[in-house]
Amino acid sequence: MNVEQWVENRLDSLEAPVDWQPDADRARAHLREKNRIYLARRRRWTWIAVALSVTFLSALAIPGRCDAPGSSSCGQPLAIHLWDAVFPKHAAAGPVKQNQPVVTHPVPPTPAPAQSATVAGVRKPAAAVAQPPQVSPTPVAAVNFKELGSPHAPVVCEIYTDYQCPPCATLYRQTLPLLIGHYVRTGKVKLVYRDFPLRAHPYARLAAQYVNAAGRLGQYDLAVKVVFATQSLWRADGSLDAQLAQALSPALIEQVRDLVRNDATLDGAITSDIARAKQEDVHQTPTIIVVSKGERQAIAGVPDFDLLKSYLDVLLAKE
Repeated sequence: MNVEQWVENRLDSLEAPVDWQPDADRARAHLREKNRIYLARRRRWTWIAVALSVTFLSALAIPGRCDAPGSSSCGQPLAIHLWDAVFPKHAAAGPVKQNQPVVTHPVPPTPAPAQSATVAGVRKPAAAVAQPPQVSPTPVAAVNFKELGSPHAPVVCEIYTDYQCPPCATLYRQTLPLLIGHYVRTGKVKLVYRDFPLRAHPYARLAAQYVNAAGRLGQYDLAVKVVFATQSLWRADGSLDAQLAQALSPALIEQVRDLVRNDATLDGAITSDIARAKQEDVHQTPTIIVVSKGERQAIAGVPDFDLLKSYLDVLLAKE
């Protein structure tokens, strides 16, 4: 085989025909078509990526259920729960930032409900609810039963609570006693309790009516204690009357019932608190409005007490 001849023949076959002329318009049209297809595919994938991102971010913004087991804050977004799970909070100096959780209700710690409770992710039986002592059938009228502390305290904390909200019960038992011991009893902070029953909780407003009725008869602290301690029982069927009847004397519970049935001002006071909450842009419980030097700061959710303490200390240092 003549290799050189074969190479020559192959080279000749690669040469363009003599009558061939380049078609620039056709080449440009071909390039435009390929570019159009490329851009169309790119736009399609871009919109898919945007849609997936929006869906993911929307899911993170969905507020959690207030009655979810182990919930730390009613209506708290999923993103916050994920962040707290990955980066646990530690005590730190400095003021509490916007939307940093807090407290909600007064009175000393209460016994846990008679059903299992979740602590640090481990379920264990809770102690049975201790029966509060029977009170005297002769009530003592209370004027400002929803205020606690010195009227001259430099800082005021307005606490919005929902008695059917599990985090509110947790704060009542764990955080509030510390707040009262460190700041209220020392005259540094005054507490003002406000009702904010959420629509998602069918018995929250009724609970507020019973507690406020008991408050007018001088038994606010005891009623709050019982309502939170038995929350897991009455939130299933609304048996608030039955739970309070075990703690109050027959004569006193009958007066409470009469107020709940016939005193329209009880419900009016709750409605007024709800309207105030909307003006403050409160959307969840527990939420606290810290008032200092005329400035109002909303703090929602479950707080780390050390962070709350640091924040209050900074405010008090400015007084």
